[in-house]
Amino acid sequence: MVSIPSPSNKGGPAARQGFKYQDHVAVTFILKMLRDSTYLQVECETADDIVAISQQAGETVNEYIQVKTTENDKKWNLTESIALEKQKADSSLFQKSLKCDVRPGLACFRIVSKRDIAKALEYFTKALDKRVKPDAATDRGQKLAKKFPKSVSARGRDFTYWADHFVWQVCGDVASLEATNLRMLAEVIDLYGESPSHRQQKDIYEAFLSWADDAATADVKTAPEQKIITRIAAFARLKALLDVAAKHSASFAKPYKSKPDPFLVEFHTTTEDGLLRSLSGFDVEYDFEEWRGHQLAEHLMQWLPEFCLRASEIANFQVHHTPMVLAKSINTLNNAAIPRDRLIAELILHTILRSRENSEPIACKVFYAVNGKLSEFGNAHIVQQTGQADQLWLGLSRMISTGTMDQTLKEICDVLDATISRAALTEEREVIIALREPHHHLPTAEAFNKALHRNAPAQDMLNVMCFPILLAYDSEALSGGYLSDYLTNLKAEVTLHYNALASTLPPKIKQVRVVVFLVPIESIHQLVQKFNTLCKAAS
Repeated sequence: MVSIPSPSNKGGPAARQGFKYQDHVAVTFILKMLRDSTYLQVECETADDIVAISQQAGETVNEYIQVKTTENDKKWNLTESIALEKQKADSSLFQKSLKCDVRPGLACFRIVSKRDIAKALEYFTKALDKRVKPDAATDRGQKLAKKFPKSVSARGRDFTYWADHFVWQVCGDVASLEATNLRMLAEVIDLYGESPSHRQQKDIYEAFLSWADDAATADVKTAPEQKIITRIAAFARLKALLDVAAKHSASFAKPYKSKPDPFLVEFHTTTEDGLLRSLSGFDVEYDFEEWRGHQLAEHLMQWLPEFCLRASEIANFQVHHTPMVLAKSINTLNNAAIPRDRLIAELILHTILRSRENSEPIACKVFYAVNGKLSEFGNAHIVQQTGQADQLWLGLSRMISTGTMDQTLKEICDVLDATISRAALTEEREVIIALREPHHHLPTAEAFNKALHRNAPAQDMLNVMCFPILLAYDSEALSGGYLSDYLTNLKAEVTLHYNALASTLPPKIKQVRVVVFLVPIESIHQLVQKFNTLCKAAS
């Protein structure tokens, strides 16, 4: 850190009133310093309003920056810039700028103004590294030196030097300057590979603005170190602010915005009863006449983390945590008091709802027990569809072995019938309230939130509810191996099973939407084995 020679409160911290435009300018140079490694530090209210110190070709360069915020309908012109205040010597704007040159090393000068400048001064707006000297600015410096021969800085420099090292920068009003600074801040943040929200970037900017204000108002004689913002300190503060933003983002991250690509292929669909009943059949497909059971098991493994872990857990994992995430997911699966085939059925329904409906799950519901009892509804998802009210999809899933279809369909109907009661719906709502993490979900509609409020009538849930039912079953159509027209047989098969279920649905759910998903499986036993093998290898 370069110390402050000849300390003085020249900039007048006591006079800082109103909206501090100067602080925004100071932040401009702090951000510039973060992007440019030649800068060493930025000072506020020392030898000038702002002093930016850099190291170039082994020499120290002091850039003295004056900030002018005076209001006037006219542009800054030469007459105003060289006018003496009450005929006092060296009191004009340009002379004050030159007189700031008090430190050892090279000197540059800058005026930053809200107001634009007249055409006669435009040659000063060109950046120093873009100028080819001698130029019009050089000529103006020679004329100023003749007009003010006694105006010489403490370092022995006159207006001929000043004009060749002076820039006039017009930044416009506060809003324009802040917008420019925020763009520069975003570019600096990109270098870190971070992606805070716009609101968080504004907060970071406000923190730097406050820092500039603290530096400007600190007393140079009693606390000189507080007036200096070094490049190292600026980097450290930015990193700390980004860390805070990242932690906050994780707390409100939306982990369900991304998902694996779909695997199952919808091959048949029908809708009836005024859109309240529908069937969708999904095919695993064949590859070189081999049913893709192993690929299905691998695909289900990709979904395990968001199926087994809560949104807050997923949001806090980084890429390098991937093996740990999968291992933790498998451990949750292994510790569940649920048959493995049932868990796989729940996982298949999860993948369908996420892929087909772009839903957001109420995570871990399949593992949540109330009074030692697990819910029959292992899936709960929030579904938001354009033009429709937000819905809660409460899912039933079953893996159905050969010869057990009729018995399973009866069990499903019994569960649905028992669910349409105050006690059952209240219990389901309490589970969802316990598991739901709204800050990790997209905002939901007022009617949806009202129905899920624990003080609302339980029957209000029926207004936002849909029952998705997943039937993954040993398929007779697939049991004999590949046939060129197997899809025709599958369509007939899923339609038969759907009709059997639809015809026995309890009257209580007549006005509740029911969506049935059927997934024909070549061999449930083999699929479970393949899935278990993958879990063992990854745990």
